[in-house]
This record gives sequence, C-alpha cells and structure tokens, in this order.
Amino acid sequence: MNIVSAWLETGWLAFAALVFLWVETLVLSFLSSNRMARFKALAGGAFAGSCLMAALGFALRGEAFGWIVLFLTLSLVAHLFDVAGRLKDHSAALSRKTERLSNPAVVTQRR
Repeated sequence: MNIVSAWLETGWLAFAALVFLWVETLVLSFLSSNRMARFKALAGGAFAGSCLMAALGFALRGEAFGWIVLFLTLSLVAHLFDVAGRLKDHSAALSRKTERLSNPAVVTQRR
C-alpha cells in the first residue's frame, strides 16, 4: 500500500493515468479502418482528460493553485470544442423538419 500512497502524494498516479489515456487513444486509432478520422474523434476527449489529469497531479502534489485553475479551464475549453464538433457532425439529425408539412392542420378527432 506504500507504493499507491507514494504515487498519490507525488502525483505520479495522475501521470500514469495520462499515459494510459493517450496509449488507449492511439491504440484505438491504430485499430480503426480510418485511423485519422478515429484519432480526430477521440483527440478532443483525450485532450480534455489530459488537462483534468494534469490538474489532479498538481492538486495531489499541493502545487500552486494557479496551475490547477489553468488546467481545469483548458479542460473545459477542450470539452466544449469536442461537444461542438460532435454536434456539428450530427446537426442534420437534430434539426426539426417542420417546414415541410404536407397538410395544414389535419383534423384527427371528430365529434
């Protein structure tokens, strides 16, 4: 249990998680038939996660508060770019097609 507590206190646990995150991203991209498209799809989330892991590492080590805030802010920005990119790709599916009604106000119930 000493190793785990030492890794927590020194911030190496966050670094190990960061390395694992990018290895996983690269392996998943490599195994895909369209490697670059898969990497682009995963990179935004991986960058946001990397910033969170960096903030965690600084927090575990008790480093300057400014670094923690910086990496949390970068993570939020990366997350917003990732979500915006995903919504852009799916915007056609999210739009309502109400302008193409065939019959105006069809009566469905009769008294």
